[in-house]
Amino acid sequence: MVKTSGPAVPAILKEIRTALDAAVPGKARPVPEARPKSSARVLGVKPTAIRAIARDVATRYKASLDYASAVALFDAVALRKVQEEILVAIDILDRFRRDFSPSLLSHVDRWSSLADDLEIAGAMGERIASPALALDPAKMVFVRKWARTRSAGKRRLAVLAVGAMISGSGRDVASALEICGLLLNEENPVLVAEVAALLRASTKVDAKAVQDFLFRRSIDGNPDILRAGSENLDAARRAALIAKLEAQAGIPAPVEATEG
Repeated sequence: MVKTSGPAVPAILKEIRTALDAAVPGKARPVPEARPKSSARVLGVKPTAIRAIARDVATRYKASLDYASAVALFDAVALRKVQEEILVAIDILDRFRRDFSPSLLSHVDRWSSLADDLEIAGAMGERIASPALALDPAKMVFVRKWARTRSAGKRRLAVLAVGAMISGSGRDVASALEICGLLLNEENPVLVAEVAALLRASTKVDAKAVQDFLFRRSIDGNPDILRAGSENLDAARRAALIAKLEAQAGIPAPVEATEG
């Protein structure tokens, strides 16, 4: 079991805070109005600076920083809810990916409230939740729960986490399609693109399963996801799916030119 505290954590967290404060521009970068509301505070530190801080901290504390203390560090920053601190903690924890244990996904479930922030959701889903799920596919119960929430960030966490199910040795396309099915009516542009990407990746593993899924859900799925997600089908099957979508939308079929 991962320990939840470590002697290095307070010192590391203090150094992260100091480094981030120093990296905040004189006038913090404005938060776009279109940005979804988030419970995490944003300082305005650039991504390159965040990565540099994580690298410097990992180097400075190499002797005392291990997997358990990286998890404990994440627990600590999760309580403070500052976006950049969380992103630094994700970067540091990812450095111990080889040491990840199946219990990590239970920690991710506790941290999932932070995923209301789409940027945090993206980093945590791809770099923490996905490799953790690959270690224990039985914990798909967490992913299903995230996919059913009203939070776009948690749903993004689910999509990115389940990507491990088709990239690992198990090649579990059924689990990936289950999550795609729960999110096939997404309208958030980020999620539309990522659900479609998951479908395309699944096609490379089991084209028949994805083809059957797309045709079955063509009646009630978001056409944008269905079109983009079908790009890896063979040309004839994709043309048939698009023709079906257009017919359902009332778009007339093109009239073939005749000679004479």
